[in-house]
Amino acid sequence: MNHHTPVHHPERILTIRARHGLACLLSAGMFQALAQSGPEPANPPPVWIGFDDAYGLKTNTSATAIEWGIKAAMEEINAAGGVLNGRPLKLLTTDNKGLTARGKDNFIELAGTKDLIAVLGGKYSPVIVEMLPEAQRLQVPLISVWGSADPITDHDQTPSYTFRVSLKDAWGVEAMMKRLSSKYSARQACAILPNTAWGRSAERVIQEKSVSNHIRFPVVRWYNWGDASLKVHYQACLDSRTQGLLLVGNEKEAAVMIKEIAAQPPNLRLPVVSHWGAAGGTLHELATAELPLVRIDFIQTFSFIRNKRPRAQYLADWILKNTELKSSSDIPSPVGAAHAYDTVHLLASALKLGQSTDPRQIRNALERLPAFHGAVRHYARPFTSQRHDALDKSQVLFVKLTPTGQLIPQD
Repeated sequence: MNHHTPVHHPERILTIRARHGLACLLSAGMFQALAQSGPEPANPPPVWIGFDDAYGLKTNTSATAIEWGIKAAMEEINAAGGVLNGRPLKLLTTDNKGLTARGKDNFIELAGTKDLIAVLGGKYSPVIVEMLPEAQRLQVPLISVWGSADPITDHDQTPSYTFRVSLKDAWGVEAMMKRLSSKYSARQACAILPNTAWGRSAERVIQEKSVSNHIRFPVVRWYNWGDASLKVHYQACLDSRTQGLLLVGNEKEAAVMIKEIAAQPPNLRLPVVSHWGAAGGTLHELATAELPLVRIDFIQTFSFIRNKRPRAQYLADWILKNTELKSSSDIPSPVGAAHAYDTVHLLASALKLGQSTDPRQIRNALERLPAFHGAVRHYARPFTSQRHDALDKSQVLFVKLTPTGQLIPQD
């Protein structure tokens, strides 16, 4: 997998090999023949797309799924002739291990690569928010294909170099509140949030939109990554007689929460609507026995299950062909794969429009893309100068997680 290889300036390797080959020709006395026949036609140089995510976190499945989506699209585009008159698209990956400072450094390193047109950001919103100033400074598009925090695209810097093909908290967290209200008849709910840019993004939506959605949040509790227990926060929810829980977290925090809810008497197990970071990992392995004991829905923007969209079916077939998975319902982190697949196609369209690998031209072209029938949706206008989010609330669905890891769409 490419993420363990250095990413800076891959063309140096090609240059060294070319010099070595020329030396061999000269030493064999073939200079005259070479001069007469002319140089061999060189392979066209690749156009690079970067991707940074937390590969190093063992319970995280988003990085692998996103990479599948990227590679499926690249293989399809390259088989059809590539981009810019026959140049292949290629991928460079880096591992941020979930650390914001490392993600920032990775972005700077990726952005320094010749003919790199954009960097895709993965599951961790705080990492992408940390990259944002560097994207603006270096003028290289940063596209979130998972991170949902509003500040990724909601900022005052112009022209903006950040884009998103993913859920956005402004409408995603609102949909989670509606779910608590409509499915579980909750009029008062509690929220348990991480003390990060992602958690603060969710809190802003709760503050701004809870009243209009006929639900109150008398309890908002904060935790830190790595907290071994969330029991004190859950007890505060029970003490305030709330009727449901809105949880923002990843798979490790969700596993802790599910185990502690399952340990309660059945009448004290609140229904949970969870953000999707929790479903982007091996939660089903971390809390296998407890999952069936807790009512928990996860927000998503995409599912392979019963999906009739041609590109969704193509992507599922590609993943099954290139992995040991047996069914499209077994594909982990499906939103990541689908968002990334569509994003690479949108970048190929931007290359066709801009006719350049200059990241500034790519940024401008992204705002003027034609319509595209993607795996996730039909994009009438993927982005505009005023809107750098390609998805909207019409993509929202909710799923249950089975003890074997399938994410099954629910009414």
